[in-house]
Amino acid sequence: MNAITMLDTIVPKSDQLNADDMIGGPRTIKITKALLTGEEQPVALHFEGDNGKPFKPGKSMRRVLVHIWGPDANVYAGRSMTIYRDEKVMFGGVAVGGIRISHMT
Repeated sequence: MNAITMLDTIVPKSDQLNADDMIGGPRTIKITKALLTGEEQPVALHFEGDNGKPFKPGKSMRRVLVHIWGPDANVYAGRSMTIYRDEKVMFGGVAVGGIRISHMT
C-alpha cells in the first residue's frame, strides 16, 4: 500500500517563493540567475531547486542586496543567502508574514 501524504495538499499556490513556503524554518539558497521582470515585483532571484518559484524580494530586501552585493545583479549568480519567514512583515497594515534575508556570502 502507498503511503498517504498531506504535504502536496498544503503547498501554497504561487509562481514565487512565499512566506508560507518558509514555515519549516530558514533555508540557505544558492542563486543561479537574477532577472529584472519589469513587473510589480521587479526582481526574480532563481536558485538551485526553486522548482520554477523564484525568490522575489521586497524593496527592503532589495536594498539589503544592493548594500551587500552591489547594484550589478549579474554578479549574484553563484552566491548564497539564508532566508527566513518573518511573521511581523506588514502589508496593508496587517501582519501577513514575509521573507527576510539573514545571511549572505
